[in-house]
Amino acid sequence: MNLSDVVSRDALVRDAAFVTLGYVDSKRSGVLAYADTATFLARALSNAALAGLVTTPSLAATLDRPIGLAVSNTPRDLFYDIHEKFVRENLYTKSFEEGIGLHCRIHPTAIIEAGARIGNHTTIGEHAIIRSHVSIGSGVTIEPGVKIGMEGILYRKTISGPRLIPHGGFVIVDDGAILMTNAVVVRAVHDTEDTVIGASSLIGLSSIIGHEAKIGTRAVVSNNCVVARRSVIGEDAFLGTNVTIKENLRIGHHARIMAGSVVVTPVADGKAVSGNFATDHSARMLAFSRSEAVSRQGRFERGD
Repeated sequence: MNLSDVVSRDALVRDAAFVTLGYVDSKRSGVLAYADTATFLARALSNAALAGLVTTPSLAATLDRPIGLAVSNTPRDLFYDIHEKFVRENLYTKSFEEGIGLHCRIHPTAIIEAGARIGNHTTIGEHAIIRSHVSIGSGVTIEPGVKIGMEGILYRKTISGPRLIPHGGFVIVDDGAILMTNAVVVRAVHDTEDTVIGASSLIGLSSIIGHEAKIGTRAVVSNNCVVARRSVIGEDAFLGTNVTIKENLRIGHHARIMAGSVVVTPVADGKAVSGNFATDHSARMLAFSRSEAVSRQGRFERGD
């Protein structure tokens, strides 16, 4: 497809062929993305795989790389106009072989849409929903009420209120994963990057995994957690109950995020953090212990 096929003549600066849509740092060749800030433009310029860009006229004037180029005062809106065309006309072309494997136990109230793939020896409980564009491996346990492949909270602002942007990507659930009751996994927006639940990982009750998030092998996401879009949870990492992970973060391998934490910065391999906003757990506990000691001393001196 050419950029001239999806934007008006007024918006087109330089035509070029592209394959699919994605983000400015998508590594798949032939991607069309958008950049509405200088930061995103810099990321686009460093990505050799990018085939085209939708950006503002002022940012386009600084672009010296010969890739496809379209301009708009609201490049995000123009880009998602193109994305909605891709979803509406089934132009995202990535696919996998659909069907249900051998020796599965699927409750009769579960809903499995056409276009989903279920591996062997997988269990799916009552009222679970598996949407199309979802690939589930073998030996996976999906408890009652789990929903995989749902739309996420990606929207445009309009004068009449928020307008949801449809998702056109995929969810991959690897072998041996466990998704507990009422967990929700959001499908990716584009087909350039999947939402991934890693092998032998555990997703707790009512936890939400955002679009393009990636849960590492054997990671544990406890109950009522939120892992926002494009965040990466490392192998053997642990998230305690009611943890929130901000979008686009990396939580390292074997890292531990203590219960109730709100994480807004990356967490290194093996590190433990806690609190809102989360910081080093040992330092936080030491400060808490000192505070408690001072409080106890005060109560002792007052005779409380």
